[in-house]
Amino acid sequence: MTAEKQICLSICVCQLIAILSGVSLLYLAVIVIIPSKNELAMEFNETPIMCTTVEAKDLASGGKKEECKWSTCGEWCLSKGSGTCMQIHVMVRSNGSKVNFRDCVDIADDECSALDVNATHVKYCKKGQCKDLTGLYYCTTDGDNGCSEITPAFVCQSRKIQRESVLCDEKKCKERLNGVYSCKGGRCQHLEEIHKYWRDCERKCTKLEMRERNVVIFSTERLVATACWSMDSPDNNTSASIEAVSSSQEWRDKRQALFIFCTYVKKVTGKRTYDILTEDCFNATLGSADELKNLKDYMQLLRLHQSLGNRSEWVIPPEHTLRVMNNTQLRINPEGCVNTLRKECTAFFKTHAHDGFDGMTPDRYPCYFTDQSREYVIGKFDPRMTTTILLVATILPGCLFILACSCLFICSKSVGVDDEGHLRVTLLQGGGAGAVKEPVQFDELL
Repeated sequence: MTAEKQICLSICVCQLIAILSGVSLLYLAVIVIIPSKNELAMEFNETPIMCTTVEAKDLASGGKKEECKWSTCGEWCLSKGSGTCMQIHVMVRSNGSKVNFRDCVDIADDECSALDVNATHVKYCKKGQCKDLTGLYYCTTDGDNGCSEITPAFVCQSRKIQRESVLCDEKKCKERLNGVYSCKGGRCQHLEEIHKYWRDCERKCTKLEMRERNVVIFSTERLVATACWSMDSPDNNTSASIEAVSSSQEWRDKRQALFIFCTYVKKVTGKRTYDILTEDCFNATLGSADELKNLKDYMQLLRLHQSLGNRSEWVIPPEHTLRVMNNTQLRINPEGCVNTLRKECTAFFKTHAHDGFDGMTPDRYPCYFTDQSREYVIGKFDPRMTTTILLVATILPGCLFILACSCLFICSKSVGVDDEGHLRVTLLQGGGAGAVKEPVQFDELL
């Protein structure tokens, strides 16, 4: 490669870098730099508290044309006005108690649900809402071909399953779904022997064994029942009441049982026994073992727990006593949108958008608040990551832009054109308009 080609290539590369880095700075300023600065300026508390979803609705669904003044999460910040308008309202509260159950045996750990299928959220296949169906669904051919999920509460066994899958995409399903289907990623197979799920399918957790248990833990759609020797709490507010129950002979002899709700439950295996470590616990009360031992159904357990709270003292106070804010907006971040284009909002809604209207436990999760605004809380906050992204988005394209422009300026002062029209490095001789020619003498013209 000749020197002239090297000069041309260098100038072209510098121009390309300058243009790309300049455009990058403009876009990053809108989608990264300004939102990150605003988020850090809001001074959100780095220690999360807990949020419980109390209402979740999509203003853009069902043909509604309500004005979308804010949304919990949008997939692209430059076009927040299009697509869904999911609004999630939460009850913000302090963190619940930690309780450790020691030396536990005979643990029953089941997936149980109080799902009311008639009240659950329906996906309408003719509107393209069935493209991601996964689990068991009961579908009807009426109207827009609505499908309701029954996975949390029912187990359906069928020896006759449709071999060919019905494919559902973003427009609609290949054919109308009618009956009970087993789906995975929008591909559904008909369970042909199941005509009515409430008659032909088995409801989960209707054959429980509650004898010889003194601890019953409700955790989202999960039931943990066991017999423990002792328990303790590291929290000052609840340690006294928990230790009082732990030292009670009636509880140790399994004549009483502790009913409690905990968001997080972890089993630690020992040599012969287990320890159960729980966090964010509330609604703890004592019940009689005689009332518990004959119960076989999860729904009966829930009703017993509720009735105990109405007629006995709380060992750990109920959730509403921890309330900080009520009916507050939830946003994934202060902007209420993300720019990853990796269906981040879809994943966020799966764990944050269940409000419990269908009988299932509402979603509970950590959230972050700031004293500068009581209008909303955010679901994701990592100040270190935000600062890192802000620095990278600012420094990297900024340095490239300055470097490229500096190189172009130097080229304009050090590169010129000689008498034959070739590019030459003039080393700043005579500026950048070209190589300086020697003055022509008058006697040379003669």
